[in-house]
Amino acid sequence: MKTWIAILFSIGLAVACTVISVLIEFNIVWITVIGTALWAAIDSSKIQFKKYKSAITTVGPVLLFLGVCVLWIVFFPWYLSMRYKIKTGKAALKEGAANVDA
Repeated sequence: MKTWIAILFSIGLAVACTVISVLIEFNIVWITVIGTALWAAIDSSKIQFKKYKSAITTVGPVLLFLGVCVLWIVFFPWYLSMRYKIKTGKAALKEGAANVDA
């Protein structure tokens, strides 16, 4: 998704999780953070994230998982934005990376 949509989506998800956590009296925010971090790590490996030019694509799946866990509100929208660029063919490949459709 586009960057501004990824940011709004992430903020909306955080607010929704907080509201639901208050209503059910059980904190689901950390479950959401860990779940989205795990998804980002697995998905980044599947779409060969490291083949593309971006600061976030220089890290492997493990560091991406840790980054999303530690600073979710920054790394998760950034990941979604970069994923959108890769899926739509707008992301620039690093030199020497083969262009293989995912």
